Amino acid sequence: MKPANYAPVYAAALYPGLAEITRKHGYALAVHGSLARDMDLICVPWTIEASEPQVVVNAITKRYAIEQLKDDPWSYKEHGRIVTVLTVGFGECFIDLSFMPRLYD
Repeated sequence: MKPANYAPVYAAALYPGLAEITRKHGYALAVHGSLARDMDLICVPWTIEASEPQVVVNAITKRYAIEQLKDDPWSYKEHGRIVTVLTVGFGECFIDLSFMPRLYD
């Protein structure tokens, strides 16, 4: 059996507020992955006016005790997806936040 983790805290406490922020910025937010080590979220552009990913991250870090890792804040993945890692202030908890590319850049 795997040890207990903070996955329920991520889902119950953070997801609704994060979804609200991303929607304000023109993205749909979805959970993917197991939630075992961290919370994997993906932002999908939903409107033509979708904000730059860094603008969304800044809105998240302004509202919550969450920080973006600064050493190398963005990595590039398959299909043009970009990813940043956020640390959650209440422990050793992380959010891998992905953004699919906007086609109207």
